[in-house]
Amino acid sequence: MWIVSRSPRPNLPSYFVPMCAFIGMTFISVFLTPDPPINWALRKTILFGMTLLAATFVTTLWRARTSHAALLAVAALTSAVGVIQFAVAYSKYRATQQLADDPMILARMRGFMGHWLTFSSEQLLVWAAAIPAMVYLGRRWWLPITTVGTALILSFTRGVWLGAAAVVALVSAMMPKRLLLPVLLPLFVIAAAASGLIYHRVSASINNADHTFMPDTGRIELWKAGLLMIREHPWFGVGPERVEAEFPRHYRGPNIENIYHGHLENNFLTIAAERGLLCFATFLWFLLELYAGLFRLVKAADAATRWLPISGLAALTGFLVTGFSQFNFGDSEVLLLFLFVVSIPFGVLHERDVEEVI
Repeated sequence: MWIVSRSPRPNLPSYFVPMCAFIGMTFISVFLTPDPPINWALRKTILFGMTLLAATFVTTLWRARTSHAALLAVAALTSAVGVIQFAVAYSKYRATQQLADDPMILARMRGFMGHWLTFSSEQLLVWAAAIPAMVYLGRRWWLPITTVGTALILSFTRGVWLGAAAVVALVSAMMPKRLLLPVLLPLFVIAAAASGLIYHRVSASINNADHTFMPDTGRIELWKAGLLMIREHPWFGVGPERVEAEFPRHYRGPNIENIYHGHLENNFLTIAAERGLLCFATFLWFLLELYAGLFRLVKAADAATRWLPISGLAALTGFLVTGFSQFNFGDSEVLLLFLFVVSIPFGVLHERDVEEVI
């Protein structure tokens, strides 16, 4: 009630219309589903309100700086906790040599989150946005950024590693290379020191004859099943939250209990299979307009504010690349943080500033 009564006129980001179209098509898919998950749809829809909150209330450079600094401080703290968790788990694994105790596979660091994928995806978003933000935050934030980067390496989550690589490529193309060197150099040293552990993680996914840990095989089977679901239900999908029920019909291999099939481990396939190609088209529209809006803001920004839309682009790119191998769009904590980070530039750099450039 305080927000409603005291808030200024909402600042609608350029992607607001495609985002609403995506939400609307999701509800159509929900209503066409047997036993519609109405409560699920309402809970997920509320999360998108973060876009309006961020764009309406984070409207000055000071607020943007404070937001990024607070996120980075919390991420650094949780990363430090995660690194300690890894050290303790690794010590236990050396004594037991059990897969369930392996901190590179099934006992990965979680910080304060319930799952390692949630933890590593959130850390990636903050780390991606923080690299361009160092222009404004200052080099005193180098240590927190390095701490978060260390946690990303020791998360042993390959999709997050790929997302981080995409972030580095984008930022290096849009900002001075000298900014990246102090951020990346210590991480290269840490990665080299952990190369044996990284090899252990990668080889465990390839050499697993007993099928107790099968992320690569499992993903391939999930993606094949997802394509079959799309073929059978092209327009409105099998329904949100119904992949778990539909997957066994399309899987004929062994050890189905070792394949998590609550979703398809891919943002694009999961949305297309669950909600249909019409909803999938609005999802792509939303993402493309988000990219286009941020690039317009880069052109509109001056030297003091250019880091803001680049931070949004970095977070968006890391999020999407990671989403090729996991369904991070369906993780509420990750989605909420993602929407907040990418919406901040639309609050500070208003659309009227963009219109002057266009």
